[in-house]
Amino acid sequence: MKHLKLTALATATALTLAPALQAETLRHAIGAAAVSGLLDGTEAWAEHIKQATGGEVEVKIYAGSLLNFTETFTGLRDGIADSGFVVPAYHRAELPYANLLSDMGTAGVDPVAMAGAANEFMFTCQPCLAEFNAAGQIFLGNTVTGPYYMYNQEPVQSLEDFEGIKVRGFGPFSRWLDAMGASAVSLGATDIYESMSQGHIDGNVHTLETLDTLSTGEVADYALNQPVAVFIGNTMFNVSQLTWAELDATTKRAMIDGAALGHAIATIDSVNQAKTILEDPQAHGVELLEPSADVKAKSEAFRTSDMETVVSLNRDTYGIGDAADQVARFQELVAKWEALVEGIDTSDPQAVGDLYLEEVFSKVDPATLG
Repeated sequence: MKHLKLTALATATALTLAPALQAETLRHAIGAAAVSGLLDGTEAWAEHIKQATGGEVEVKIYAGSLLNFTETFTGLRDGIADSGFVVPAYHRAELPYANLLSDMGTAGVDPVAMAGAANEFMFTCQPCLAEFNAAGQIFLGNTVTGPYYMYNQEPVQSLEDFEGIKVRGFGPFSRWLDAMGASAVSLGATDIYESMSQGHIDGNVHTLETLDTLSTGEVADYALNQPVAVFIGNTMFNVSQLTWAELDATTKRAMIDGAALGHAIATIDSVNQAKTILEDPQAHGVELLEPSADVKAKSEAFRTSDMETVVSLNRDTYGIGDAADQVARFQELVAKWEALVEGIDTSDPQAVGDLYLEEVFSKVDPATLG
């Protein structure tokens, strides 16, 4: 397969389009300061923009300082930041279609394929793009992280152990907790450590790397070796409409194309982090517990039936009339992308980024984004 190369594209773009901005510095907000693949992906995105604009536009990353994850949604609308990491799960009423996509974390098991499918889904879904526009934002893609696991202060291995415990989780992770017999608690990522340390919650369903990046390995003692689902709702590079309206064609193109590599880096890093922690969980503060047979069986039954739940939930509770069609379309895209990634090294961010670029991001017309 002949892939478009981001570096070559950046050079060509910078030479053929005259930039309108001079030494412009854009402010990008990401709600956490810890070193992670999400931050690595953001830095790669920023570097691509700088290179593609010949140094005319730079992105300064404010990690854990300018806006937190919940504030970024309105912060972009109000122009406090030029771009930022938005978590749609915190804004379900305003972003019903983005949350429909996030709900489908059980549709596949390969984060790299799921990210490709998710981005093709979103960029070809007019109501998906429109709801971000209504919030004063331009959508520039999703990173997929995971799979998610549960970690707790007390050992949880059997269905009986789930009874009566309160665990932070949302979307498909909340539904899994309900199926297991636990009580799901909705909570922002930056509040997890304090809530666990004070005993308000017993555990958290999250990527294993958060044992380090959120320091929850200090307050959790056990992790259950039962992958739940992946998380699709990481819109890492959303741009304020106020800023987008002032950008020239070169910068818009650079932001779109650079997102392909940024999402690839962040997605692959999440996979690698999970593998590393599973190999030596005690180095990250937890003992890894194997699930009992009843937990394995219940989890598989949940995964098998969850797409039907996603349809009814989003149609009947959140008013998405075409939920069934959208779920079916995404499942078709997952199958397509599972086949596409078989032809590349999915551990290579450049190869994955080139595939994302060729199949999705290079086809996005900036004029269609709002």
